[in-house]
Formats: sequence, structure tokens, C-alpha cells
Amino acid sequence: MVKINLIPQEYIDRLNRKVVIAKAVLAGVAVAAVLVMVSGWHFTRVKRMEIRLAEREAEMAVLKTDVERVKAIEAEIAEVQRYLEAINRISRNRFIYTRFMQDVTSDLPASMWFNGMNTTLKDTTLSLTISLMSRSPYDLAYWINHLERDPRYAEVTLGAVSIAEVEGAHTYSAPINFKYMYK
Repeated sequence: MVKINLIPQEYIDRLNRKVVIAKAVLAGVAVAAVLVMVSGWHFTRVKRMEIRLAEREAEMAVLKTDVERVKAIEAEIAEVQRYLEAINRISRNRFIYTRFMQDVTSDLPASMWFNGMNTTLKDTTLSLTISLMSRSPYDLAYWINHLERDPRYAEVTLGAVSIAEVEGAHTYSAPINFKYMYK
């Protein structure tokens, strides 16, 4: 069978050209629409970010005054802390001698006494040299043993013990060196 084409080729070419142009215009419109939508999305996103930035800057301005107040309060607290620390440094060793005398005499046997005492204070440590007198060698040994075992006392050293007889009774005397730690 033979087909006869009665439509001229030029007319078909024109129709094909119009279809191609229509497709190109449609593609251009679609691309333009996508560009407009993407641009609109970016524009609204930028505007939202600008609004959020303005809100955050306003909030930051409010918080900046709060931060400055906090810094001023912290400076005042630091000043008070320095003041309290100075008071504590001054009063820390204030009662060391009283406390030492209470501690050392509370355990001192009744037959013992101090003939003389030299002290040197360094921070919270009291270095002592005591001239010790005793009527009993057992009390002297007990008290030296007590000093060596008590954690408040350190570096206990006993010097030469001398014995003297006074009115028929023996008196023992010895120098003793030790350190007292005030806590």
C-alpha cells in the first residue's frame, strides 16, 4: 500500500518548530519558576535570619548589662574573699600559744614542771626547747613517750638527764626539743 502525504513538509516542519519552541519556552518558564521559588526561599530565609539576629542582638544588649552586673558582683565577692583571707591569715596563729599550753599541760604528769621554755613560730609550727624538771623518772619517760606518739608533736629529742638531790628527794632535769603542729 502506498501512503500519500497530503500535508506539505514545510507545514510539518513549522509545526515541529513550534513544538520545540513551546517546549523551550515551557522549560524556560519552569526554570524561571524554580529560580523564583528558590530565590524567594532564600530571601525569606535571609529575612528570618536578620529578624532572629536583631532579636538576639537585643537580647545580648539586655544580657550585657546583666553580665556587667555579674562581673561587678564577682569583683565585690573577690574583694570580700581577700578581706576574709587576710583576717584568717592574721587570726590563724593567734591562739597557737594558748592551744599549745592547753595541749602540753593537759598531759603533763603532776610530778613534772617546766623550768624554762624557748619558742620559735614558723607558719603553724611551733619549735620548742624546754628545760624540764621531774620528781619521777617514770613520769619523765611516760611524758616523752606520749610526745613521740601524739601526731601534734614531731622531732622529739631528749637531752642529757641530770639528777640532783634536794632535801632527800631526787630531781631529774633534762632539756627537750620538739615541734608542735597547730591544726
